[in-house]
Amino acid sequence: MAAHEFVRYDDPGLEPEVANEAEKIQALHELVNRMQQKNFACHRHGFRGTHVKTQGIVKGRLTVLPDLPEHLSQGMFSNGGREHDIAIRFANEPSFLQDDRTAGPRGCGMKVFNVNGDFMDPAGERSRTHDFTFNNAPSLELRDLPTCLEIFQLREKYFDDAQGLKSALEQRSDKDLQFAPTQLPNRHFLSYTMYSQSAFRYGDYVAKYALFPTSKLQNDLANDCPITEDADSEQHSIWLRQYFQDHDAEYDFRVQLTRSLDEQSVEDCSVEWDEEKYPFETVARVVLPKGQDAFNAQRRIFWEDHMKLNPWYGIDTHRPLGSVNRLRKTLYQRSVARRDELNACQAVTIDNISQIP
Repeated sequence: MAAHEFVRYDDPGLEPEVANEAEKIQALHELVNRMQQKNFACHRHGFRGTHVKTQGIVKGRLTVLPDLPEHLSQGMFSNGGREHDIAIRFANEPSFLQDDRTAGPRGCGMKVFNVNGDFMDPAGERSRTHDFTFNNAPSLELRDLPTCLEIFQLREKYFDDAQGLKSALEQRSDKDLQFAPTQLPNRHFLSYTMYSQSAFRYGDYVAKYALFPTSKLQNDLANDCPITEDADSEQHSIWLRQYFQDHDAEYDFRVQLTRSLDEQSVEDCSVEWDEEKYPFETVARVVLPKGQDAFNAQRRIFWEDHMKLNPWYGIDTHRPLGSVNRLRKTLYQRSVARRDELNACQAVTIDNISQIP
């Protein structure tokens, strides 16, 4: 493929301005901190702003494929054959400790170690790490910054009133979009394809990322392991713990490059990019080896109380794009700061995977 086929990261049409962006971001800072306080009132423990419930944490390796073509050999994926230690946390998306039998979005955060490049923040420079975040749907109902603020205002108002939140969402013109996450299949975590949902710089270009499970066992789990009403409220954690006792998990790390801003919106994260017209291409392999306790208490507590993930601490060649990602830059920082205050703990900067229990 020729370079001119792809949208460049510095295209002037990539990131349109958002009216009153600073005010909207500040409102979301305050709102999410209040939701963290609501959780503290329930549990006497401070959690992050979203993806509160840990399902499992595992370590592994990411290996960049050799001899990638120019359009894929970008940023940290330009060093063919290079291996990186990684750690992944699997979690439910909501801002509360959701019952695993409830259908909804699932996510994971991945920290990649020993990364080279020009870092966007001193925190990344110190740790030499880059963070990626994923969810089990290719698009995001929180389509842009204004929508994100509106939905979080409703989530705060109906924090402990699921029926009230449902009724409020049903009044919206985009109700089908807002209820889409409830239609996601509730099944074994390791059977999900995990998507970045939002767009990122990919060296000279623009892309979305995804983790595609590649082992036969993981793909078989898509049909063999639905979570039913008779399952345990902690079923995801139970299954992850059992799986990693005896089996590796394997993924392709793939990228979907932007070729048309008319069809592949960067600003509107609710727009799903056609995978047939704009296919994902593999740039690395991920292996999470068996023989580790995916729900080790020491590891879970360390991650929940001391770890921080933020793609804005990573390298500039994989800079987050769009207003939702600009919100995440400071919202994640404020969320961690509030968690530290509530728990009288301190987030730490780690530069070696061995620092994770």
